[in-house]
Amino acid sequence: METTQPSADAQFDLFRAGITPGKFVRIEYMTDLHEFTKTDALVKKINADDLELATGDVVPLNRIVRIDGVLSPLYPGYESYSCDC
Repeated sequence: METTQPSADAQFDLFRAGITPGKFVRIEYMTDLHEFTKTDALVKKINADDLELATGDVVPLNRIVRIDGVLSPLYPGYESYSCDC
């Protein structure tokens, strides 16, 4: 029996759906300068293209590498190059 993988868009939709407003999470993402950074923050709101944090920061969804331990499908090979330092 052959199983099919969801499309990249469907995988990203599932990733996005797993983000819960009102939840305190660790977010790993790329800044505007393509620097990797981590922060722990409360998710205030999810907009169409970005995530608003209670700190006032706004993170584009396409720059999130991992949120609450879940790797974004946009960064599939990142697990091999990162550490939880």
